[in-house]
Amino acid sequence: MIDESCVGGWQRDQRSVPTMWVAVWDSLRSFPGVIAGPSAMREGGSRAVLVPSVVNPVAGTSFARTGLPLEPAHLHGPADTSIHLVLPPARAAIAVAHGWARPCPLAVHGTELIVFGPRDEAELAIVTGLARESVAWALAQNSVTTFRSPIAKSVAGSSLPTLTSEPALAAAITAA
Repeated sequence: MIDESCVGGWQRDQRSVPTMWVAVWDSLRSFPGVIAGPSAMREGGSRAVLVPSVVNPVAGTSFARTGLPLEPAHLHGPADTSIHLVLPPARAAIAVAHGWARPCPLAVHGTELIVFGPRDEAELAIVTGLARESVAWALAQNSVTTFRSPIAKSVAGSSLPTLTSEPALAAAITAA
């Protein structure tokens, strides 16, 4: 359940166990070209993935305001375990329709989501797939081409849904 007021964190119950929380973080920060840092949202205990080379991100691809590094996703602390991430509007709608995400109450572009922290291995695969897709999409939208080839290979070479396979994501979400 998501707490829309954010009093005491976004995810009120059914949180991830610490090992799942760490696995989501490892997935987010494993992308070439991103660094770990504090979230621009200033949510206590949050860990963000940042792209310092992009300080004027395309609208809807970052939680940071113009002038700060691109922030496509951040993971809330272990007392919460939810994730804020951005996805293309059509992909965001699929994730919401299947119950894996909620539109962020602070959303401006319709791309900003709160994704529930995973509770088991099946959920971990879906959540890390969404998180990795978020970072890949934000990098592509902001023309971060230095890392495009390794990203495309890592996403395409896995069993996780890719940016171009909406039916695959829907099937994976529905199956879990």
